[in-house]
Amino acid sequence: MRQIMAAFHHVLCFLSLSFLLACVNAAGKPNGLTMELVHVDSPASPLYPGNISYEEEIQRLVHRSNARAQYLRTLASVSLNNHNNMSQTVNPLDIRPKLEFYPFGSYLVQAGIGTFDAPFPARPFKTLYLYIDTGSSLLWVLCEDCKKPGNQCFQTREPPFPNSQSKSYIPLCCNQHPFCKPNECVGPYCSQHIEYAGGHIGHQSLLQLSQLIGQPQPVPGVVFGCAYDTRRMNFGRQEDFKVSGLLGLGYAPSSFPVQQNYLTGGVFSHCLTRRRDVQTFLRFGRDIPTPPGGLRVTRLVLFKEVPLYYLNLLGISVHGQELLIDPLVFAIRNQGTAGGCIMDNGSSFTFLITPAFKALVQFLEMYFMRYPRLFKSPGPRSPSFELCYKWSTPPPVEVQLPTLTFHFENADLEVKPPEAFITAKIDAQGNEALCLAFLRDDERTLFGSFQQSNYRFIYDLNRWQLKFAPEDCAKNS
Repeated sequence: MRQIMAAFHHVLCFLSLSFLLACVNAAGKPNGLTMELVHVDSPASPLYPGNISYEEEIQRLVHRSNARAQYLRTLASVSLNNHNNMSQTVNPLDIRPKLEFYPFGSYLVQAGIGTFDAPFPARPFKTLYLYIDTGSSLLWVLCEDCKKPGNQCFQTREPPFPNSQSKSYIPLCCNQHPFCKPNECVGPYCSQHIEYAGGHIGHQSLLQLSQLIGQPQPVPGVVFGCAYDTRRMNFGRQEDFKVSGLLGLGYAPSSFPVQQNYLTGGVFSHCLTRRRDVQTFLRFGRDIPTPPGGLRVTRLVLFKEVPLYYLNLLGISVHGQELLIDPLVFAIRNQGTAGGCIMDNGSSFTFLITPAFKALVQFLEMYFMRYPRLFKSPGPRSPSFELCYKWSTPPPVEVQLPTLTFHFENADLEVKPPEAFITAKIDAQGNEALCLAFLRDDERTLFGSFQQSNYRFIYDLNRWQLKFAPEDCAKNS
């Protein structure tokens, strides 16, 4: 019986080499690459939920955020188990929570994989949708072996990748690749554990990345996972689920930006917006623009056992006044398995660790006392925001909402009112309330994509730095 090692963020796979093709800018520079980002709820997404209301959109964002936070808590606990007892094996299927929203991310990219015989004008590769995830470190897709007896595919309308038919697919042999360790062999092939599922890891001589204009750009020599046994994984539940895998943006050697260092320079960037209908991009290497006003720089805190991007958060200010929070509240503990602040594009809303969340709410309650016609109100039943206000009558003056400032090591990040507060309907009559757009968590702080809006973030994996600057992300970012 196949044993699954205690690596919650890994699925069993054979290492393979392949040919990849992705969304790139036709005017891309040498050693650069640009891929179009698709928000999962946007009209361009294969998961588009239809013409939902604003309240339904917010509800989906909260549910997705809760699923992501739960996933990261479990990931950290398994990583701690590995760190404390490397000889013990744990089956991640026994601890994986049941989630309505699969917690890999809020954004998708398209990639073409493989080399196939195809009459013109058909393209000679398979185009697949992949989640992007800064909390994972492998590019992997569902492969045809999931149909074999004893294996299981996750539910998707897209057929599994036919790796045996790809002319550029090569399973990597055991002990013949730096990603394959002696204890990661299954028979003659290299095996790793990636995302709860069984699979092969293969090598494609070419990965195709679809161009925004013109022909796709080939990316040769891509190592990726070929998942074949995803029982109880529930990667996709809807009947129209059309996502085939994941593009890991972590910092392990197997992640796309690291293994393709010649193309990416070990650097990737995104600039997100709150609007799901606005096109934004994932950029690598020399395709990353330099903001004219310069960049703020803080240190990435990385741990071998925990594939997450931690930052040293030192404090939070509101309206220019620093909150009374013990800095130890934000400390990273147990080698990254507890505490700290994670930058994560998979969560929509930001989670503040509970003592910091309470301090923020207490300050805002005092701040809003200056508006006598503004009073606390229960928020919407779903999603549940803990601090909401409404007006007894239309306010005589415009309410000045405060800016929140996160003090990271050597760099401050301001969260403006449009990213800090939302307006939501609270009853069937259509009455609205103004709510704090943050959630609480007992374990750590998780900085989500909603609060990352309108900032250019640059992850420099060579220097272990996160660089960022304000930017209007709706303008071809």
